[in-house]
Amino acid sequence: MGKALLWFLLLLPVLEIAVFIEVSSRIGAGATVGLIVLAAVLGVALLRRQGLSVLRKAQAAADRGELPVGAVFEGFCLAVAGILLIIPGFLTDTVALLLLIPPLRNALGLWLFERMRRTSGLHVWMNGQQVDPRHPPRRPPGAPGTVIDVDYQEVDPAPDAAPDAGAPRLEESRWGPKNPRP
Repeated sequence: MGKALLWFLLLLPVLEIAVFIEVSSRIGAGATVGLIVLAAVLGVALLRRQGLSVLRKAQAAADRGELPVGAVFEGFCLAVAGILLIIPGFLTDTVALLLLIPPLRNALGLWLFERMRRTSGLHVWMNGQQVDPRHPPRRPPGAPGTVIDVDYQEVDPAPDAAPDAGAPRLEESRWGPKNPRP
């Protein structure tokens, strides 16, 4: 597999140049360059738009107690598609467009997942125990082991204090330099 990948990476620029010349001879050099620039602009826009969306999906899956494998794989595919669109060439653009089609992306994910599972290259651990990634255990919200992230601010309860008097100061907090760590 390693040699095949190396040969592919070595031949890809040659193939891209050949396709570029062929397309340029059919539609003209200006239109060809315009298509390449348009693909690069679309790639940058895709990376900017989809990045945070996929991160939110992965966080939502994790919040539900599910493994965010699907969301992470989707994000990876979209990132690869965006990068391939930025790279000049019609072959890389074609692969990128295929990665943007959800049914094809899902089929690729299932194929990779099954291949990794069959070769014993996939091990998933949650809370110190190995789990089947196809059927991860579900925890109800608030169950032991659930992390709840909160923000807070200490407030002085004295109503007659000056406006700045209630603001917490590091020296007086339990994390101050004079106080030991909890």
